[in-house]
Amino acid sequence: MFFCMSAQPCDLLELLSSCDFLVNILPSTPETRGLLSGDVLSHCRKKPLFINVGRGYIIDDESLLSALRGGWLSGAVLDVFAEEPLSRDSPLWGERDVVITPHASNQSDCMDSYKKLASMFLANFNRYVNGQALENVVDIDRGY
Repeated sequence: MFFCMSAQPCDLLELLSSCDFLVNILPSTPETRGLLSGDVLSHCRKKPLFINVGRGYIIDDESLLSALRGGWLSGAVLDVFAEEPLSRDSPLWGERDVVITPHASNQSDCMDSYKKLASMFLANFNRYVNGQALENVVDIDRGY
């Protein structure tokens, strides 16, 4: 099941035909492995930017290259890959309109980010328990 901007379930091909950005945050499960592989991205009518920060197994490199070179995507920002680390000879390194970010979630300096996130959560939890307004609330109606 996929959710469009309205937070209503929609069909994957329907979603692909209307999106400006395609962001993968899905885990690697039997249902998600290869979900965007093959010619699935040919349904992208608006040539979205693909951002992959979920799991690399959602699409294989050849399918991604085909989608980029075929004009189905306008570009890609990639943090994860099916094979990590990305090999030095991968054509993705030299592909136009591709940005590769360092997958650094295992770095020790990320612990500070986790501590900050935990602190924010606890502060909001205390606000909730005390009937106070929460901070950093997502406004579903505004879309962010």
